[in-house]
Amino acid sequence: MRNRFMWALVLVWLFGTFASTGLATVIESSNDISSAGISTSKIDAFKAALTKDGFTVTEWTYGKVDVARLVCLGALETGYANNAGGNYLAITNNIQGTMVASEFQLAPNDAIVIIGHTPPPVAYFSYRSYLFKRQYEGESVPRTLFASLGDTVNNLAIKTEGTANTNPNPYNQNVFIVSTADRGVDAQVRSLAMGAGFSPDIMNTDIIPSSVVKLGKGSDFDWFVFLNRITLPAYGHVQEFNNYMQNPGMTVLYLSQPSMTTPLDPYPTPMLRVRGTGMTEADLMPSLGELRKAIIDKYPGYEPTEFTTQIWLNEWLDGIQRKENILAEIRDTSYLRTTDDFQLAADNPDEFLIIYGVNHQATGKATYSSFSIYQKDKDLGISAVNSPVFAGSAIDYIPNNDNAPYLYAWKAARNCGNDPQCLKIELPEYLQPCTKVDLNKPLFVGFRAYLEPATAVGPNPAELLYDQVILFKKPSIRIDKALLPMRR
Repeated sequence: MRNRFMWALVLVWLFGTFASTGLATVIESSNDISSAGISTSKIDAFKAALTKDGFTVTEWTYGKVDVARLVCLGALETGYANNAGGNYLAITNNIQGTMVASEFQLAPNDAIVIIGHTPPPVAYFSYRSYLFKRQYEGESVPRTLFASLGDTVNNLAIKTEGTANTNPNPYNQNVFIVSTADRGVDAQVRSLAMGAGFSPDIMNTDIIPSSVVKLGKGSDFDWFVFLNRITLPAYGHVQEFNNYMQNPGMTVLYLSQPSMTTPLDPYPTPMLRVRGTGMTEADLMPSLGELRKAIIDKYPGYEPTEFTTQIWLNEWLDGIQRKENILAEIRDTSYLRTTDDFQLAADNPDEFLIIYGVNHQATGKATYSSFSIYQKDKDLGISAVNSPVFAGSAIDYIPNNDNAPYLYAWKAARNCGNDPQCLKIELPEYLQPCTKVDLNKPLFVGFRAYLEPATAVGPNPAELLYDQVILFKKPSIRIDKALLPMRR
């Protein structure tokens, strides 16, 4: 077992410094600078060529979305199961002075072009359009679906000048993304871009499958959003990452055509990347059982309550067919959660969780993995720990087990005291007080494992050992009144 997984441990230390809790601050417009290596004159030449070819070109804004802040302000009713350990950029809109992800509609021959550069070295980034809302016949308001529309353009699959060689580097690279449902429009936009000096090596397509969505303008047609996830800056790149999040320097062009100049040529739904390699984590099950026993033995005098973990979110087609909000799922990760909710007292150090399991990054089944604490009513991620932080933490419990480096065990509580291996369940300080989010209400734990390196997509949950949660509480003291001395 030790030799089987040893190669994967190299991944653990690559992303050792990062922002582990919360999201970032409110969005600022990012269109005031051109992308690294892409001049304003080149973008202007491209825009001029688009206009000459019959497109109407409109610039949209792009920037950072702070989901928790939007919930605390009342601008969002839900956090859509945000990754508390991740960060989000999006095509944005200003609502009441706060920037939020923009909702937009697309005609069959429309396109969105995103020009800029990729983030500095991180564990994960991706770009993907979403089916956000759909109006169903007989219903008075559109229904939120928030379903991805297939695979992403992610850091293991993106085309850049840095990935077109034997040692691919997708970071800090120029990138050009066309989001469209039409193959002819995509080819037309690419041709005009190359004429303006853009390299085909940086061009990617975010395909919107027209067979799945309702394209057009008006109440009978679908609404979309576009998200850019970015997580875990590599060691030595934290400040560069923070600067990028404040101003990613992306130019967004919405392209429409007043009339149909060419016949439509809609893209078919692309083949999906296949999850799984056939290699499972099952051989770690005995060691995981030993870790469980060591955790329980460490806390005598406490009542342990063990929760069941199950698959949380299925994929996009499932949500669309069931007409259910699938909470901005993405194929680049697996989604697990505790089936039971729980509550923890704010000031009681004798109420806490021990969250433990396989470090999926260490076994090579993920680029990184994480757990997040959620407030159930809002589906809001409160705080999180990512795998570079909890790596090696199981060694304290089972020091003589050779598989301990592939496992983890971490405490989570409202009151951590001075425990350095404890996640304090609280919103970031800059969001406090937040009257919209009550942490005294039920909570649950969610788990993610992002991007299996061998497949460039999220791991198959059937090949993972599920993360586990134990709730510890001191038993209440019961006094039998019959044993008390009688007052005379």
